[in-house]
Amino acid sequence: MNRKKYPNVKNNSFRVGAAVFLLILVMFGVIIAVASARSKPVEKVGTVIADTSSASDAAEQVSGESASESADAAAPVIASPEITGDSECFPTEWDAEYAILLDTETNEIVRYKNYNIRMNPASLTKVMTLVVAVENIKDLSDTVLITADMVDPMYALDASLAGFAVGETPTLEQVLYGVILPSGADASLAAAAYTAGSEAAFVQLMNQKAEEMGLKNTHFTNVIGLYDKQHYSTAEDMAVILEYAIQNEFCRKVLSTYEYEIPPTQLNPEGIKLTSTVFSRMTGTEMPGVTIQGGKTGYTDEAGQCLETFAEINGKTYIMVLGGGTTKWNVIYDTLSGYSIYCAGGQAYIPPEVPAAE
Repeated sequence: MNRKKYPNVKNNSFRVGAAVFLLILVMFGVIIAVASARSKPVEKVGTVIADTSSASDAAEQVSGESASESADAAAPVIASPEITGDSECFPTEWDAEYAILLDTETNEIVRYKNYNIRMNPASLTKVMTLVVAVENIKDLSDTVLITADMVDPMYALDASLAGFAVGETPTLEQVLYGVILPSGADASLAAAAYTAGSEAAFVQLMNQKAEEMGLKNTHFTNVIGLYDKQHYSTAEDMAVILEYAIQNEFCRKVLSTYEYEIPPTQLNPEGIKLTSTVFSRMTGTEMPGVTIQGGKTGYTDEAGQCLETFAEINGKTYIMVLGGGTTKWNVIYDTLSGYSIYCAGGQAYIPPEVPAAE
């Protein structure tokens, strides 16, 4: 009987050993599978970190280091202006079809006329062009190539030009002064091309910015202010854009500059002198107690004469936007009178007498 038990013992030992071996193989497979499964999330985390780094770089470009010397670290928040019990309409004889006078300290609309009705903003558009460019350009000392596409079509349309020659490579700072002071269409297209690659892509940024600012009645189709049925704003929205712009140090400086000189180049041997269309029509100190510090003009046949300005009066900043004026001088005279009468308690502006023709 003992001899018969020995083979059974050996068989049992073999079976146990095989089972243990299989168990070890199974456990080894499980360990490999777990290790493999754990390795995959590590790769995704690495990708996410890389994407985050790229996003950080992109964000740095958007905020603009060049413009960082002059731009605020965080974009200002501008609330919509409010009508109060003290707000009144401009007089009926006011030349502008659309108008608003805003106290930026109280956010109160002091005077208004069709202020929230859509109008074509003409070259007042370029204040938003300036804002979007400054907030998206990393280095204002970088240069951009002026191409025929930026100059020739605008020349054919008789649009205002800064005067850059095809083939020149001005700095972005020079280009942005060219956008505002002489209202240069060539400069506006150059800023758009550098910033976003094309005018169409830049316009998308402008409309995104308008949406971020909560503007409900503003939509852009171009960076210049050329007439288009889908290119519109209101006096109120334009005032908000200007108020936003002057919170940025560089934008405020450009909008306040009377004259800016660009050194000579091979293609512009005499250099370029850029002069503010606002301060070529007034000094800004004509009225007692009023200092008009800067602004932007605009005109198309469809939009009429437009003018937006900001002024310091009794230590407070006011903004006035006029659109649909009949002459460039009427909007100047009304601006001077409006600040004087409604903000400084003064008198209306009396234009100088024009000598009678002989």
